[in-house]
Amino acid sequence: MPELVVGVLVMSVFALGAVLWHLSAVDRSPALAVVGTVERGDVISSDDLRVVYVSSDDALARMSESQMTEVVGRVALVDLAPGTLVTRSVVADRPTLEEGEGIVGLSLDPGGYPDLGLAPGDRVTIVRSGDTAVPEATDDSADDGETSSNNVIAREATVVSVEELTGDRRLVSVLTTEADAQAVAAAAGSGSLRLVQVSP
Repeated sequence: MPELVVGVLVMSVFALGAVLWHLSAVDRSPALAVVGTVERGDVISSDDLRVVYVSSDDALARMSESQMTEVVGRVALVDLAPGTLVTRSVVADRPTLEEGEGIVGLSLDPGGYPDLGLAPGDRVTIVRSGDTAVPEATDDSADDGETSSNNVIAREATVVSVEELTGDRRLVSVLTTEADAQAVAAAAGSGSLRLVQVSP
């Protein structure tokens, strides 16, 4: 019986040693991973990242500690769970203003924005709802099935940021032309603006 116990202990020690040797023999490289939950559209900060060591030879599957500056300040394109390795495909640059462009913020109630999870980079059309008169279609537009409307304030606007407010309200900032941004800001006081998400 004692000999059996000794044999089991010896086998256990050898097995543990083999596992430790294998782990030490595998090359491990530093990589950036998410600390907590980062939601789609959030701006990534240094507090959201930590360095982990992974056994992978695929340099394209991860970003190293030296590349942290390429991640901080950028926007997450997808929801990132804790421990997710950060790659270039899951982040995007925040937009910068060019000449003739403007960014305007809209405080929207539920129903004023699509319930599909708006995020930076989404394209939207800004429409004024309510009792605004819509001109009747001309003969030419009736022929091709199109009607004109003065309800559309801005087309091809780009969502810059989305912030959750109380009561399911959203503060949505959009990038558009300077003239359209001014028109949107002027009409925002009526509380009748809606965002229509469109294809890129």
